[in-house]
Amino acid sequence: MDVLEGNSERAKRQQKQNITVVIGNPPYSVGQDSVNDNNQNLKYRALDERIETTYGARTNATSRRTLYDSYIRAIRWASDRLENDGIVAYVSNGGYIDGNTYDGLRKSLIGEFDAIYCYNLRGNQRTVGEQSRKEGGKVFGSGSRNTVAILVLVKDGKANRKDSQGLLYYRDIGDYLNREQKLRIIGAQGLETVEWQELVPNAEGDWINQRDDRFTAFQALGDRDSAEGSEAIFSAYSLGLGTNRDAWVYNYSQRQLSFNVESTIDFYNGEVDRFDEHCKARGITRPRPSDAEAFIDRNPAKISWSSSLIPKVARRKRAVFDPSRVVPSSYRAFCRQRLYFDRDLNHRQGKLPQMFPTPKHKNFGFYINGFHATADFALLAVDSIPCLDLFGKGGYFFPRYTFGEFDSGDGLFAAAGLATDYARVDNVTDAALLDYRRLYSDPTIDKDDIFYYTYGLLHSPEYRERFAADLKKSLPRIPKAVDFRGFVEAGRKLADLHIRYEHVEPHQGIVETVAGDASTTPLDELYRVGKMKFAKAKGVVDRSTILYNHRVTLSNVPEEAYRYQLGARSAIEWIIDRYQVKTDKDSGIVNDPNDWSDDPRYIVNLLKRIATVSVETTKIVDLLPSFELLD
Repeated sequence: MDVLEGNSERAKRQQKQNITVVIGNPPYSVGQDSVNDNNQNLKYRALDERIETTYGARTNATSRRTLYDSYIRAIRWASDRLENDGIVAYVSNGGYIDGNTYDGLRKSLIGEFDAIYCYNLRGNQRTVGEQSRKEGGKVFGSGSRNTVAILVLVKDGKANRKDSQGLLYYRDIGDYLNREQKLRIIGAQGLETVEWQELVPNAEGDWINQRDDRFTAFQALGDRDSAEGSEAIFSAYSLGLGTNRDAWVYNYSQRQLSFNVESTIDFYNGEVDRFDEHCKARGITRPRPSDAEAFIDRNPAKISWSSSLIPKVARRKRAVFDPSRVVPSSYRAFCRQRLYFDRDLNHRQGKLPQMFPTPKHKNFGFYINGFHATADFALLAVDSIPCLDLFGKGGYFFPRYTFGEFDSGDGLFAAAGLATDYARVDNVTDAALLDYRRLYSDPTIDKDDIFYYTYGLLHSPEYRERFAADLKKSLPRIPKAVDFRGFVEAGRKLADLHIRYEHVEPHQGIVETVAGDASTTPLDELYRVGKMKFAKAKGVVDRSTILYNHRVTLSNVPEEAYRYQLGARSAIEWIIDRYQVKTDKDSGIVNDPNDWSDDPRYIVNLLKRIATVSVETTKIVDLLPSFELLD
């Protein structure tokens, strides 16, 4: 007891000390990867309130979860612990440099400190492809996959922080450097010898990759602040489907999917029953979600829990398997899988039930990757429910239509809360239609034209290059181009090509070679995929040749096809990445792309078809109208 009291007194004395230097390598922990981990971050009420009233109050981001990462808390704590003068020096996650959620933090730091030195060591290996290679080696080796940065914050005690902004000095270590090269560079430098770039942040809080002022004047795709999105092009849009249990509710095989879902539902219902008995035995009449959270079995081979599913255990809500909820989905770019689309088994459905209410209600639209500091812009037209990670990161779906429930009978169904049908609603706003007809002086423009114009324009290389920084920080905004009809026709061709990719002609130039006597091998064995890969010659990757399996080789793949990029990968590389047999490490569930189709040549023909889609896409994009805007 004496020891505890002594420690407490020492802590109180330390808290009263005037600290002028804080040095550290704060941990990075935004939270647990899965609710099954039962490893939530600790909460710090006073510190988190300071984050909310400073960084949170000044951010435009809709999601603020990562503002409570441990290293952001460390920055906030150190900023408050210094008084009029002092230095904070951290080596930490560098996500704050350009991340959308951290605009409030960047604005606050500029206002709170007299000088900021930020040395970006890169190394973000949560990227893929060429971007991953540019990021270079991980400074902490296997200990980090994130951007790492050195941050030095200086208060000199002279400036009146209410009336002035601090100076910002920035340095990017450069592309393609391995870990040893990076350490050698920084080991030979001091604060005074680094060739700093002095930056002037803009009003949005951008330090690097600053936005174009013209961008905000363009028309929004969608507007979450307006219930109807009346001033935007689309009335409604939605995040892609977030399930928190992809291994359980997605599969190439309909039979395997049904088995997986029924299995996890049986386990879930068993937990509901066990919890009910537990509550009865202890006289708990109104259990809380935290009671269920402390009780449930977290065996990942049986279930994947989420924060939306655990409260249903507390309410003793049972689940029932419904085969009609097995629907087609767009899981990744040009990769369809079966999906169990269910409110209980999907973590966040967003507005997707309004866009795909039943399998018989057909719809289409385009999916845009979420805005990320390190993600290249991508979009793709799809005609089935899009996964949140269609491009490997979050994103948004803009449908051509939505569907509203209505009672087609005498009102009895509506009175009982049962809709008998759905009315299709055009998702392009009336305001957008009037605006386009007026500006182009063309009363024949219809809402299909506006949809396809948008899709065509978003493929414009000129548009993407000019507003690259904006597209990393916000949803696209759509200007009015002079050649409206040119973009409409291009957008119509692109959408048809991308949605109907399974029906285009396989690329005739690709040569298929089969080793051995193909006549003695059953087709489903001959064309079975395990994991495709590129050939290599003297250690150099040869993208013109794809080793389909140990028997089948595809050669003469045109280099032109790799120009069609969807984020960090080409369309062909998405096929190679997704069409392989995978076993989920937590559940042990096997997802086998060979189970998707009864046609044994489906995957080999798909790869050839995507080569055709890629080449044709680049032809259309190359012939897009010039990006000339109306005055």
